[in-house]
Amino acid sequence: MEPVTLDLHDPALLADPHAACRRWREEAPVFRARLGAQVVWVLSRYDDVKDVLADPASLMRPPGSGTPRALGDGAAARMWNSALSMMDPPEHTQVRRLVGRAFTWRRVEEMRPRIEALVDEVFQGLDGRAEFEVVGELALRVPMRVICGLLGIPESDWAMLQAWTPDFLRIFLPEAASADDRSRLDRASQNFMDYFGAMVDARLASPRDDLTTGLAALYADGGLSRDQLVGALRGLLTAGFETSAATITAGCLCLAERPDQLELLRARPDCVPAAVEEVLRWETPVRAHLRHLGSSRRFHGAELEAGAAVWLLLGSANRDPRRFPDPDAVDVTRCDAEHLSFGGGRHFCLGAYLARVELQAVFSRLARRYRAIERVTERPRRRANFQFPSLEELVVRVR
Repeated sequence: MEPVTLDLHDPALLADPHAACRRWREEAPVFRARLGAQVVWVLSRYDDVKDVLADPASLMRPPGSGTPRALGDGAAARMWNSALSMMDPPEHTQVRRLVGRAFTWRRVEEMRPRIEALVDEVFQGLDGRAEFEVVGELALRVPMRVICGLLGIPESDWAMLQAWTPDFLRIFLPEAASADDRSRLDRASQNFMDYFGAMVDARLASPRDDLTTGLAALYADGGLSRDQLVGALRGLLTAGFETSAATITAGCLCLAERPDQLELLRARPDCVPAAVEEVLRWETPVRAHLRHLGSSRRFHGAELEAGAAVWLLLGSANRDPRRFPDPDAVDVTRCDAEHLSFGGGRHFCLGAYLARVELQAVFSRLARRYRAIERVTERPRRRANFQFPSLEELVVRVR
């Protein structure tokens, strides 16, 4: 099967990715595609995507491979090699076990009152406002307050760290990035390395009551290498605010365009957890993950060899009508949390429970505080990134 060229910068694809995904699910549930310099197999149906995510033999890196050639040998390559999300066992097992101690169900539940208080503070800052810009004034402020509070990052640095993130996210599919994108990725990687490296040195010299101090102690004791520690801190930061902010923004857009769903939430506050899962399904914050098969597999008549790169379209899987009835509609009473927005298998999102607690707090307050949410921005602007497509601006009017 000859690969087709898939241009992830195509304006038509970025404008309506769900139309392309519908076509792929029905006409070509498995096909070979060229993403820049890389050839991958593309899977778009729910059962296939879930199967590969859950397969313990699937790998982040092809067996025996090194750093992607497109990353060169600079800061981006170091960050790629130290990212927990790019590791395979046994390194992944060790690092995740150490870092994951801070995000157990019990610890997050202990944090719930504090998280809800932080969310209340953000909403209090919007009191008396008839209009506000969702991304900057709500969606980013909630998860940044939570994750930066955990890590001990001062508010004066938030905007700087947020500004580096869009360029850094190109690291997950570097072969499809332009030369200019890769240059910006390298600068963002170096910025994160310098910033968190300085934080680690500061905590070793003067410990504080924060997660960075705890992880720095693991480095000092030899449990984590310096690169692993810096990579973990960067991962906790960007994963900690990127997907939650995208989902909060999507939730506001959804409730603005579907007033009946806001009415349902106001009448049925018990549906808030279901509403969170539904928005995560409907507007998948990370639309695609890359995996490599650990063994030969067969999908829809196509034989995929061991080591083959497989691009898993989570956003398409989450709207597969074979799994979700009327998948393009939003139903906040849909009691089905089996979406794939948090990934699966050993790489299931480390902070999934933390994100759910944040999102539930935000959605419950949206329903309690506002009788109506109306979209003011005529055409909300999205980031030009197929994999991380969050809205960049959304102004709403509230009553």
